[in-house]
Amino acid sequence: AQRAALPRPPPRGVGFTGGGGGGAFGGGAPPPTSAAFGSGGGGNNPTAFVGNLPFEAVQGDLENLFQGLPIKDVRIVHDRETGQSKGYGYVEFASAEALQQALSLDGQEWAGRMLRVDEAGAKGSRGGPGGPGGGSSSSSSSMLY
Repeated sequence: AQRAALPRPPPRGVGFTGGGGGGAFGGGAPPPTSAAFGSGGGGNNPTAFVGNLPFEAVQGDLENLFQGLPIKDVRIVHDRETGQSKGYGYVEFASAEALQQALSLDGQEWAGRMLRVDEAGAKGSRGGPGGPGGGSSSSSSSMLY
């Protein structure tokens, strides 16, 4: 399980300005739709969640991070109101093998931050029943007896 060498990020203070043409949200290019990331049609696209990104990172920085792996699409998630990066994104790969190689970067330091690289879960896999603030109230009701 040999870890891949990470490309060197730009020096601190220089910022993440290259590679993405200003990023997916600059230069008038519309952001990719969620359909590009398998939200419909089976959800079997090999996609990685990439977390703990520098807030200055742009799409091209993630493409450089995973250089040498066949990438189909990259999306950095931004706040709708402020346009500020939320510090995470998704990378869709052309194959499951490429995704497995990308997962080897989990825990690596990049631009002074420890990357989190996980397989993106299917929609709705993070929570159980109950919705916001939900869950079972059986523990509190059992105290009433």
